Amino acid sequence: MRRVGLRIVGAPCSTCLIPVRKALKSLGGVKKVGANYVADLILVDYDPSATTEEEIVEAVRRSGYTAVPVYRR
Repeated sequence: MRRVGLRIVGAPCSTCLIPVRKALKSLGGVKKVGANYVADLILVDYDPSATTEEEIVEAVRRSGYTAVPVYRR
């Protein structure tokens, strides 16, 4: 299991992150999606054998925002 923290660029409010969370949860291999709305940060726990960080970032892009990885574990 891996975790990536993504800064979401261009999301002016917490409601804006709802489609991002939905898009991430729909990816195979994503186990948990948590959000820090004040920091515009989303934490994603995922199985690297089922999805990649690039696919996670792309899912955010398809939901209308830019994701910048700022944390990995």
